[in-house]
Amino acid sequence: MSVQMNIKRQPVIQRRYLTIDLQCCTVILSGEQITLYPKEFDVLYLLAQYPGWVLSPEQIYGAVWKECVAGCEHVVYNVICQLRKKLKNPDLIQTVVGRGYRFVE
Repeated sequence: MSVQMNIKRQPVIQRRYLTIDLQCCTVILSGEQITLYPKEFDVLYLLAQYPGWVLSPEQIYGAVWKECVAGCEHVVYNVICQLRKKLKNPDLIQTVVGRGYRFVE
């Protein structure tokens, strides 16, 4: 008995010098592969899908962790801090005071 698989190529996000490949779970920054933990990857992918949009910590947490919990702001803040360090460009993800975070192209 054969099993048919319906495999569809997931989108690749290309932003300036950053490539995020959902299918391969890779991030390429200026030609160099960056190693991210799964949640870091998911947060970056989410923000990069909506450049310029401000997403609240609650929205980010709900979309990535698939739940809503009190105090999730600290978890999101820590992931954003790690992403900024790994991407070596703190301006790529901006903080909008009192609102959330946005990906800047």
